[in-house]
Amino acid sequence: MKKLFTCMILMTLSLISIAQNNPEKTNKQQLLEKIEAQRSAYITSKLDMTSDESTKFWPLYNEYSRKRMELKKEYKAQNADNLSEQESRMELDEQIESQEKALALKKSYYEKFKAVLPAAKLAKLESAEQEFRREILRQIKERNKSNSGPHR
Repeated sequence: MKKLFTCMILMTLSLISIAQNNPEKTNKQQLLEKIEAQRSAYITSKLDMTSDESTKFWPLYNEYSRKRMELKKEYKAQNADNLSEQESRMELDEQIESQEKALALKKSYYEKFKAVLPAAKLAKLESAEQEFRREILRQIKERNKSNSGPHR
């Protein structure tokens, strides 16, 4: 476990140093890379992955994440306030189709994940992702509170 933790720390530090040494990267890109490194470390730890499992899992997971983001970009919900009945029906159909595509993608990647992780670890993935998102949101809220300072 110590080796895995050390590996995660080194990976995070190397990504941060690479981001800092590249002046072409924006602050947003650097922040996203830092969050992705933290996500990898967090989930690897929560699922108690071995280094071999981690090496096989993360390329698959990153591919899955990219495809999930592509699906989200593909489907942009319309503002439902001003839609006609016909447009609202079409919007509902598009929502369901988008959700079906997301579920099909999840099913196919979970089959791939099962080839590299035991089911007991894979069963923890979704809750680990949710915990990580909550933690990131908490950190953002704390940073915003500390940056806003006292109001006069």
